[in-house]
Parts: sequence; C-alpha cells; structure tokens
Amino acid sequence: MRKQTAVLTLVSLLSAPALAQATQQIFINGVELQATATTKDGETYYQFKASDLKRIGAITAGGVISNIEAVKGCVGDTLFNGVYTVQLVKAGNEDGTFGVTLKLSSASRQQLYNFMAFSPSEVVAATDSSADPLNNHVGPWIDTLLPGTSVTLHTRTGNQGAATKWTRLLIRPGAESIKELQKAKMPLAKVYNMEFDLTCKK
Repeated sequence: MRKQTAVLTLVSLLSAPALAQATQQIFINGVELQATATTKDGETYYQFKASDLKRIGAITAGGVISNIEAVKGCVGDTLFNGVYTVQLVKAGNEDGTFGVTLKLSSASRQQLYNFMAFSPSEVVAATDSSADPLNNHVGPWIDTLLPGTSVTLHTRTGNQGAATKWTRLLIRPGAESIKELQKAKMPLAKVYNMEFDLTCKK
C-alpha cells in the first residue's frame, strides 16, 4: 500500500467510474485517511468516506476548512504535521494515573532529534475546564530518529490523573523551542499543535 500526502487541503473526489483503482493512505488536514485512487484521462482522483471527512473536520456546513491551528483526530488516528507523524495508539487509566501510548514516526529527510519533536510535559490531558501534563514517561523518550523510522512512547499523569474524565489529548510544543528551530534552520512543521478527541475512535 503506497502513501501519499495532501496536507491541509482536500483533493479531488470522483463520481464517475474509471478503469484503474487502488487503495492508498492520504493525509487530509494532517490526518491519515484511507482513499480509493482512480485514474481517468491521465488524472488521479481520490474517493473518501464522507463520515471520515466529517470526523476530521474537512467538511462542515460551511464547506472546506483550509486553515487550522491544530491537526486534530480521534484515538487511533495518525496525525501529520509535515515533519513527523503521531498516532495515539492507546489512552486510559493506569493504576490511578491516566496514560497514553504514542507512535512517533519521522517523515523528514533528515534525522529527527528530540528537541525537534515534543517533551512529556508538552503532552497534556484536558477537559474544557482543566488540564494535566503527562510528565511521567515510562521507558526511554525520544532520542534520534532516522528518516522513515518510528518509536513508541508511553507517558502518564500524576497519581490523581485517573480521577478526571479527560476528553482531549493535546500535544503543544513550546513557542521558544519552535523559535530555536527556526534560528537553527531545522526542518519546520506546518502546524505543531496536535489534538486527539478521546471521546471518538478511528
């Protein structure tokens, strides 16, 4: 299965039948979706499930959303910001804490260093009225990722984290860290903020 990328924009949808069809993974608004690719008259078109497009906010009553402040998805989704992808594999209570398992994959042509991604303190469980950083990572955190490689990360809140019914998981790299990346002319993401809706699953 071949992956292609369409960041922060929608690609064409096909309504007429054609001869060649193949299933591919396409990124829409930074979220990985399954699509059927069809070639007609030398052009490639993509068909998506309407429910998937609505779920990630690509289609609303007002039409297509073109500018976003955070890449958003559900539990199980893979989010892409132009430099790396993050999948929320699992989220839930663990011995009085709230913990998550994340899969971080490098999509850059250069090595991905830990300061180019995010720290445990920048992973935050949230509701509309409260938030709690997941500072307590279990096992190693991000070191260095070669192009095309991945690492699984696990981190938790403090001991009272399980007492709250969290509705969102936020990844919010600090503004100062992003400025340092700009100064160093490192690969920059189109959108650094990521948000997973803990009330829905892929």
